[in-house]
Amino acid sequence: MTNDTSASGSSIELTPSSERTASIPDGFTVGKGPYSQRIGPLVYRREQAADGLWTGWVGVMMEDHHIGANQRGHGGLMLTLLDEAMGLNAFLNHGNTPVVTVSLTTHFIAATLPGHFLKATGRVVRATRSLAFIEGEAWCGDTLVGTASGVWKYLKKSDSSQSK
Repeated sequence: MTNDTSASGSSIELTPSSERTASIPDGFTVGKGPYSQRIGPLVYRREQAADGLWTGWVGVMMEDHHIGANQRGHGGLMLTLLDEAMGLNAFLNHGNTPVVTVSLTTHFIAATLPGHFLKATGRVVRATRSLAFIEGEAWCGDTLVGTASGVWKYLKKSDSSQSK
């Protein structure tokens, strides 16, 4: 287990415990990046359809630290999942070319609760050589809780190191 100390001096778990990952749905794998670990852990799933198109999903088990003052899931977490998932779909369906978010419009439809699995996905609606136009959805169980639309810019392979 790797721990980090926040500005307040409290310890932050960076490696998910088996207890935290036991309830992750089949087909999802835990993200390895520090951001994915710190905010989640975020989990990822990739599926390729018969037509060759990819669908990527990003999810998180809603825990106490994802909850706002109103005892509902914080909208920023849903926004993060939509951004990650929509960018993942732009990446997967353009030869794994790195992308950055240009714009993202989000609609919050329903609240999320602790103990539930929240997941998001995206679909490339249109793509040019330099831009991808994506629509996204966030789901909590069988309930659509958010939608989004946005634009992602494809980076040149040599530019991808500048985005970190």
